[in-house]
Amino acid sequence: MTGASEMSALEALRISREVSKAVREAVSGIVGRREAGENVGMGKDGTPTKKVDRVAEDAALEVLKGYDVSVVTEESGVVGRGNIVVALDPVDGTFNAARGIPIYSVSMCFAERRGKQAKYKDAFFGYVCNLATGDEYYADSTAYKNGEIIEVSRTKSVKETNAIMYYPERNYGFKRVRIFGAASLEICFVADGSVDCFIDIRPGKGNGMLRVYDVTAGLYVAEKAGAVVTTPEGKSVEEKSFTMEERFRLVVANDKLHRALLDVLKS
Repeated sequence: MTGASEMSALEALRISREVSKAVREAVSGIVGRREAGENVGMGKDGTPTKKVDRVAEDAALEVLKGYDVSVVTEESGVVGRGNIVVALDPVDGTFNAARGIPIYSVSMCFAERRGKQAKYKDAFFGYVCNLATGDEYYADSTAYKNGEIIEVSRTKSVKETNAIMYYPERNYGFKRVRIFGAASLEICFVADGSVDCFIDIRPGKGNGMLRVYDVTAGLYVAEKAGAVVTTPEGKSVEEKSFTMEERFRLVVANDKLHRALLDVLKS
């Protein structure tokens, strides 16, 4: 594995697995129980913190404090001062975890700060692990699922497309549409070809709903598996910053399907 100068991708994988193990053990006793979904405070992102989120983040940060990194995370905001920046979502898919639905993950994207803020273009490693099943997706210059190389589907036709989309405003002509409620894993489903595309057109306050810790790890894995990643307008996300304020609207698919999807969204 190759990596950035201050940390190798191999070290990032080792750290990610250490965090994943700690989080999985920490939440195992409350997943699927009523207490998992109880509000225990307000996160730095301005949304209520559920107990499962707090337990998971505490476990993740306990591991990460042993490394010279800066962490951008949902509940605590920015923690640490290291030049390696980690976009961390300890539990992506909080509702699923609280209800015992086995689609929730820990998500970590590593980037090397080259200016005032780390940007997506500075990322060198992405890691997503389904905490319910143990399936792990990760990428350096190549994308893997459980150690096996993965690649996106080769679907070209919109009418044959199995799509994940937040939220369809009309009939776009897809073969089927699914929503699973965990963006990091859903984007990885594109990476391994389980589905053909991930689309999020929600406007939020104008820039979208998805945060840097929600999606950058999955996006990195998907790109290394052959996906094209842009906004619904076809703009690059390379300059997106690893900050609490950043938001994403996305189209993720193989190159030929991606072009067709942009045309469909415009029509």
